[in-house]
Amino acid sequence: MILVEEGQSPLILCLPHSGTEIPNAVEKRLNATGRLQADLAWRLERVFDFHEELDATVLRSSISRYVIDLDKDPKTTLAEASDPARALCPATTLDGKRIYQEGEEPGPTEIEQRSLLFYTPFHKALRRQVDRLMRQHRKVIIVDCQSMRSHIKGVTDKGLPLVSIGTQNGTSCDPDLRNTLVGSFKGQQGYTVSVDEQTHGGFITKSFGKPERGLHAMTLLIAQRAYLRHESPPFEPDKTRITRLRAVLTDSMSRLIDWTGMSGTSTVATPSDEGAVPESGEAGPEATGDNTAPVQAGPDNQSANAEIIPVDPMTLPKVSSVQTGKVEDGPVTPLLVAE
Repeated sequence: MILVEEGQSPLILCLPHSGTEIPNAVEKRLNATGRLQADLAWRLERVFDFHEELDATVLRSSISRYVIDLDKDPKTTLAEASDPARALCPATTLDGKRIYQEGEEPGPTEIEQRSLLFYTPFHKALRRQVDRLMRQHRKVIIVDCQSMRSHIKGVTDKGLPLVSIGTQNGTSCDPDLRNTLVGSFKGQQGYTVSVDEQTHGGFITKSFGKPERGLHAMTLLIAQRAYLRHESPPFEPDKTRITRLRAVLTDSMSRLIDWTGMSGTSTVATPSDEGAVPESGEAGPEATGDNTAPVQAGPDNQSANAEIIPVDPMTLPKVSSVQTGKVEDGPVTPLLVAE
């Protein structure tokens, strides 16, 4: 499912990799390495649970990136998908270890179905929040929040800075906004920061970042040693580290919100203007219905503005590839089986 907690400030915190759920039809085909799910942004939602203090919008999915990576280009070809850094539905870990049993990797039909079930609704929900906030503010900021193990062979051989910021080499946001975020970590003891080195920003940052229209996007990658006790199963959070990191990030995100209120920038195009909102994932009303339902505030102090966009991936019948529907055909029979 997709969880959206709406805020009124011009800040959107997007967590595409914090989900852990794997449909039964997929889980039974994973090997022991795949079931560990070592490449997720474990417990990251706990770090960013200060969003209500800033009246920020939060968008996250419960689905594991081993099912589908919501921060990858949906048009990635099968040939390119062999690279775990680019795969929409990865077949290996980031360091190249197989996650499926022999012959159980997803094929093109299954990848299409996963996209329709999980990817398209997520990006549609994100665009809807961008639309809403751009009608209220002259500038809107998307922070693509991610985390990663500090040492991954072939990926972070030299170690991962505590904070890595990606801005597509300065094209996805205003340079002054990038400097504001970088500056917020200066003077923090033990904090190391890289900019457009370890990460240049994911597909969300690349596709949504339109600074000339007032829509700014950045990827914020946090080393998991900053908030976990150990970067290995069960990925147990460290309360002391989380408290400190949360305080630092609250200040950082507050500065970003303050930046949007500064004068001296051009007027923003409204979401109805051509190109104001990117069509990432090509999701639209014809691709998926608006099945949003409000969430009632409860004992967990959930925001009254929260909403859940549900999908039920846990019961997925086997069907043949000839039953695969196209986006324009309307509802599609769920398909999550090996080909």
